[in-house]
Amino acid sequence: MNNPLLLLYDVTNKTSFDNIRAWLGEIREYAQDDVVIMLLGNKSDSGLERAVRREEGQRLAREYQVSFMETSAKTGLNVEAAFAHVARSLVAKANPADPSRLAVRAPPVQEQRSSCPPCS
Repeated sequence: MNNPLLLLYDVTNKTSFDNIRAWLGEIREYAQDDVVIMLLGNKSDSGLERAVRREEGQRLAREYQVSFMETSAKTGLNVEAAFAHVARSLVAKANPADPSRLAVRAPPVQEQRSSCPPCS
């Protein structure tokens, strides 16, 4: 079984987001087909400092068919949910015929309430 790949970018740093596309290209070229990949936009608590909109992260994740979530290491927003999602994905890939083995339960994804309406 492959190890999961968590690709993290800083929502306050557009360059970190732009570099993700290159990483995803490398992964698609060299990693095994069944690798579990999750794209994480960190610092979702940054409000007005945001340089990458949530929709941009979602669009990139759809393009590369990977999971996506925004997180905040500072506040803990969605950190457990992200790891639980990856764990469920790994179990599902290891046991595709037995969905009952998905015993890992994630806490619900928490939506960031932003004081910046265009950033919501």
